[in-house]
Amino acid sequence: MPAPAARRDTPGCRAGKFGVAGVLGLALFWCAGTVFAQLSGTLSVLSDYRYRGISLSDNEPAFQLGLTYDDALGWYAGAFVSTVESALYETHGVQAIAFAGYAWRMTSGLTVEAGADYSVVTAAPRFDYTEIYAGFAFQNITGRVYYSPRYFGSDSPAVYGELNLAQPLQDNIQLLAHIGILGSSAKPSYYMPYPASSGAVIDGAVGIGMTWQSFNLQLSWVGVNHASSAYGVTGTGNRNGVVASLSYAF
Repeated sequence: MPAPAARRDTPGCRAGKFGVAGVLGLALFWCAGTVFAQLSGTLSVLSDYRYRGISLSDNEPAFQLGLTYDDALGWYAGAFVSTVESALYETHGVQAIAFAGYAWRMTSGLTVEAGADYSVVTAAPRFDYTEIYAGFAFQNITGRVYYSPRYFGSDSPAVYGELNLAQPLQDNIQLLAHIGILGSSAKPSYYMPYPASSGAVIDGAVGIGMTWQSFNLQLSWVGVNHASSAYGVTGTGNRNGVVASLSYAF
């Protein structure tokens, strides 16, 4: 059996997180090092909260907190909270995600993992959902596949896959890239305030990340190919645009 993975943010190195492309606390980046238990966290402010390319803050700024506990045996668990805004219901609230899983590190340097998460969106009714996922990390590339039997309260199953790249350019500067695809059988609803499609949603992001001590600054372009019925709480503004974020890791 492969040894459990040393999780992110081990002393001597910082793992990159593509915060604008997804959930900060769920990004898959590991650093090589001694396996030991640790509790870590991230505080962030973003110009726009893009969840899988879709704005959950109605293209407005958002604040986030993520906490993760990594066990020496390979188990991990954590929680993530972000402010959100629903243009559909004209309400403010939070998205809260709890997650747990297990990671293994192969002798080749490949890391694999499996886990589950549960998400609640308080700005709108019935938008809670559960996912299971499997993922990998190798050098600067990571990926995950998620399955939800009832995605974002749509009463329809969905599968989401993603690939992420964090390529060092200098000691404290990284090139960041992300691509994801969502397949959902959700049907357009009469209450959607904008044209939507039930086809696959492709999201992408590319940007630069700069780390200084415990701070990380990112500037990225993020976008999706079209609006989707799978996201009933999204804003009605720009689908594509530049997103800036500042995070503090502790």
